[in-house]
Amino acid sequence: MCNHSVCDPSKRGRSQLTKYNTASQGAMSYTLTKQTFARISAAAAAAVLVLLTACDPNRPRDDLSKRIEMDGYSFFPPAESGWGIAARSPERIALLKAGGMEGQSYLIQANQLPLDGLSGSDGLVAFTEETHKNEYPQPRFRILEQDMSSLQIAGADCAMSHILVEDRDPGSGSNVVSAVLIESVGTICIHPSRAGLGVAMTYQHRSFPEDRDRGFEGLASSILQTQQFSGSSRPDDS
Repeated sequence: MCNHSVCDPSKRGRSQLTKYNTASQGAMSYTLTKQTFARISAAAAAAVLVLLTACDPNRPRDDLSKRIEMDGYSFFPPAESGWGIAARSPERIALLKAGGMEGQSYLIQANQLPLDGLSGSDGLVAFTEETHKNEYPQPRFRILEQDMSSLQIAGADCAMSHILVEDRDPGSGSNVVSAVLIESVGTICIHPSRAGLGVAMTYQHRSFPEDRDRGFEGLASSILQTQQFSGSSRPDDS
């Protein structure tokens, strides 16, 4: 029997209600489809992971000690405890971790996307900038910081972005929670051997402003640069 407050609403305090209402009422729905996978809410997904582990203590732990192999690409997950696989298909994956503070969560997403007719670092940077505008529309979201750069990862042309966004309507239903921060480091890469194919990977941290993780950008960048690309559906594990 589950005695955790996630499973029994009568055991939740005001702050817990705020936390899980924020998670469940986010702007981006947690639905695993080809169209919506890239818009998973970190807070909502983390709440799902917390619920699964709290209400099912016998749920087997995901083995994230090795390189994660996907169709055409692979990467190493963070060498930290607490991560779990929330969703997975051959082309896309979402990894989740609940943070140590209220309202805090971490999310890693990776997926294939079509990049027909797109080539070169300049085109990737422009494409990424346009993606951010669509993902964080005003007035709800306010972009506080945004940095873009081009680089190569394992022979692939890539654009890397670091963005800090204020969500001024997190959907908490609370007068106390007025905004949350979303910090995200991501790459979009042109697959080096599969024409027209791109791979997008994002590492995201969601928190209240006072709980911002100042070392997040460096850690996220190092994880993104573990990507490798292969023409086969089983990349080499190295």
